[in-house]
Amino acid sequence: MVFTRATQPPTAPVPGVPTSPDATDASRQDDGRRRGARYFRRLAGTDIDEALAFFTGDYDFRAPRVRRTHTQQHWDFAGVGDARMSLRSSRLLVDLQTESLVDDEFLVAWMRSGTSTITFQGREHALEPGVPVVLPFAEAYALHHRDIGLNLVHLDRDFVRSVVGEDDFAFEPMRRPTAEGLRAWQSVVRAHSGTWLDVEHDLTPIVQRSIAESFVAAAVQAFPRRDRWRSSVTGSGPEHDRLRRALEYVHAHAREPIGTTEIAEAAGLSPRGLQQSLRRHLDQTPGDLLRSVRLDGARVDLLRADRDVTNVAEIARAWGFGHLGRFSATYRARFGELPSESLRTR
Repeated sequence: MVFTRATQPPTAPVPGVPTSPDATDASRQDDGRRRGARYFRRLAGTDIDEALAFFTGDYDFRAPRVRRTHTQQHWDFAGVGDARMSLRSSRLLVDLQTESLVDDEFLVAWMRSGTSTITFQGREHALEPGVPVVLPFAEAYALHHRDIGLNLVHLDRDFVRSVVGEDDFAFEPMRRPTAEGLRAWQSVVRAHSGTWLDVEHDLTPIVQRSIAESFVAAAVQAFPRRDRWRSSVTGSGPEHDRLRRALEYVHAHAREPIGTTEIAEAAGLSPRGLQQSLRRHLDQTPGDLLRSVRLDGARVDLLRADRDVTNVAEIARAWGFGHLGRFSATYRARFGELPSESLRTR
């Protein structure tokens, strides 16, 4: 996946566009965000100190360390965005190590060239060319870029949460999408990036918002959500690890006809051991856990569905709820509204 049009990395400064960040350029970008219009920014240069100052503004680089990899250093950036979303492309031809932290946007990144390793919570993740991941959100992580060419989609945190309908929604960082999710993400990039990046043509507010919502929907489909259960399982012993494996399995396979036997096998526990572990740490049974995860999944689908092409019964069945009346009652007890009310709010 490669962005084209406006975000194709320039090899020289663009006439009429500043080659380093300044107040005029920042003001133009802020004005565009306030109006809801798309803003366009394109920069290029050889001064790496300027590059670090520019990227630190968006990614909060902390004590960056740079090593030269070429006789002639080079960096460039291009991006088109509004208050909800931006599509960006950047290149930095140096060896860069730094910490970073972003807490107001969700960042989907994929590498075009070079190498990049993200270290998060003690684990190293090597980016793969063309494979998108969601970078860590609201937690510091270390990055090591070498001669990196990178595409990014920035999605405003509050906009994503409003579309999803959850005030604390977040993605699970550094997890590869499934094959189906990758296809959904690539489809949206192919379908809409050219239109979004064509800054010579205005988009109506409806079209502009629709494109941003399409990217959010594809991201939700492609990338795992960061669920609250992760913080509820504390500790580092063998039992905690097995319980996390059980929860991982449930969240990955909740749409499938699974039960206690399959969950226990995935966790390396006996069915009785699974029941005891869940009761001890989460005060739940395997059935409670599976039902809760399925309800959460159904709610996400209801909130983002088009009520003209789907209905509550279809979504309920997709998540393993065969009795619509019981599903509606359980859903209302959990979320304070009927499934039909969630579907109508979009």
